[in-house]
Amino acid sequence: MRISSYAASRLVKAYNHSFGEQVTAYLTDAVIVACCGFGVMHRHVKAEPSGRFQDGHRLRTSDILRAEKHGVFWGLRTRSGSFYVVASFHPHGGRQSLQAFLKLREKGIHPTARHIQ
Repeated sequence: MRISSYAASRLVKAYNHSFGEQVTAYLTDAVIVACCGFGVMHRHVKAEPSGRFQDGHRLRTSDILRAEKHGVFWGLRTRSGSFYVVASFHPHGGRQSLQAFLKLREKGIHPTARHIQ
C-alpha cells in the first residue's frame, strides 16, 4: 500500500523518536472506531516472512485502554498489551476520531467485555 509523502515523513520521525519501550508497530492513516485503532502498520514486532504483519498491511488493534501523548506522537495502549505509535492520522476524520475517543473515555465508556453472555 502506498502512503502519502506527509505520512512517510511522519513515519521517519516516529522511527527516530525514543519512546522508552518497545513499539509493537507504527500506524499511518490511523482512525479510532468503537474503541479500536485502525491503520496501516509498519515495523510490526511480529512480522513474519509469510506476510503476516508485514509493512503496508491494514491492522485493527484490540480495544484501546489508553491514548497518551509522546512528544508530537500519540501512543495507543491496548487490551492485548500492545503499544502502537500513531505516526499519522487518516486525513478524513482520523484526528477527530481520537478526540471523540478521548471524550468518551472521560465519561467512563468501557471497552468491550471479554465474554458476552
